[in-house]
Amino acid sequence: MPLLAVAAITLLLPLAGAMLGGIPLSELLQLPLRERAWDPLQPSPLYTWVLDGLVLLLLAAVAFTAWPRRPRAGRLPKSPPGRLPRFAWFGPLALLLAVITADAAAVNATIGLVLLALAILANADTQRRTGSSLLSQRPGYFASLFAASLAAGWLFYWLNLFLELWRYPHATEAVPFVLGCSLAYAVLLPALLSVRQWLASFPALLSAVNRAELRDDIGPAPQEGWILAGVALLGLAGAALWPDWIYPLTLSAPLLLAVAVQHLRRRPTPFAGIIDGDWSRVLLPALAAVLLGLVVQGCNVWLGPAWITELPLLGGPALFGLPLPGWAWIALLGPLGVWLADQLTAPWQQQPQRPPPRTRFPVSVERGRRP
Repeated sequence: MPLLAVAAITLLLPLAGAMLGGIPLSELLQLPLRERAWDPLQPSPLYTWVLDGLVLLLLAAVAFTAWPRRPRAGRLPKSPPGRLPRFAWFGPLALLLAVITADAAAVNATIGLVLLALAILANADTQRRTGSSLLSQRPGYFASLFAASLAAGWLFYWLNLFLELWRYPHATEAVPFVLGCSLAYAVLLPALLSVRQWLASFPALLSAVNRAELRDDIGPAPQEGWILAGVALLGLAGAALWPDWIYPLTLSAPLLLAVAVQHLRRRPTPFAGIIDGDWSRVLLPALAAVLLGLVVQGCNVWLGPAWITELPLLGGPALFGLPLPGWAWIALLGPLGVWLADQLTAPWQQQPQRPPPRTRFPVSVERGRRP
C-alpha cells in the first residue's frame, strides 16, 4: 500500500496541476519526447553557485557526521574465496549482446544489457568471496525487482514529460524506443541492489560506514511526515506550472513521499539507522547509484547520445553531460531504490533462506528495523 500510494500520487498530481493551469496536454504527453515545448531558461551564475554551494555543504555535512568515530569491533568473519558460480557466464553473454545492439545503434537496449551484465557479475563476485548473493539466496525476490524497476523507470519518464529536462532527439519510432527504454529501466533496481551488496561485501568499507556516533532516541514523527508530504506535493503539482524553477524539488518528490509515508506509519525511513551512526543503508546505495550513473551516462556519451539533458538555470562543469549537482540527485536515487526494494520483501520474509555453503553474508536484504 505505501508503494501504491507513492506511485499514484506521483502519477496523478502533475497531471492535475497541468490541467488546473490550463496547459494543453498535447504539448506535454509525448512518446518519445523529442522536442521541448518551451526553451529552458539560460544558465544563471548565481543559481549555479547557490546550488553548487548547497551540494558541497551537504557533502561536507555527510562526511563529517558519517566519519567513523567508534573503534572497529573486531574483524568480520571471512571465508576463503571460492569458484565463480555457474550463472556468472551469463554476464559475458549479456555483454556480447550489448555489443550487437550497440552496432545496431540501439543505445537504450545496450545500456540495459550492460547493466544486466554488471548485476550478474556483481552477484557472482559477491558469492565467490562470501558464499552468498542476492541472486542465489532470493531468486524470487530478485526477479520481482525487475518489475518494480520497470514501473519506477517509466514513472520518472512521466515526471520528465512535465519538466522536459531530458529528451530523445534521435528516437524516430515509438515501439523500438519503448522496448529499449523498458529493458534499461527494468535492470536499474536489480543492478543497484546487486552493486550495493557487492560494496557491502568488503569488510573494510562496510565497517567504515557504520561506526559514527549519533545516538539519539528520536524516532519517526507524524508531524515531520506531514511537512515532507506537503513539500513533495508542491513539487509534483507545480511540475508543469513552474518547471524551470521547481524541477529539483519535483525530482526529489518520490523520495520525500517515501520518507513521509514511513513517518506517518511510524515505520523506519530510508534513513533509519543514521541516528545510531550506521550510514550503510544510505551511503552504500548512494555510492552504487553513482557508479551505475557513471556507466549509464558514459554509455550515452560514447554510443549516442540517445538523450540530451538540459537543466534550466544550471551551468558550470559537467561530467558526462550532466552538471555536478545532478549527480547529487542520482546519489539520492540509491536510498529511494532501497526503500522500493524493502516494500517487496514481505512475501519472502517468512520463507526460510537457503543455507549458504560458507559464512553467512553480513548484510540482509530484509526491511530495516526501527532503531
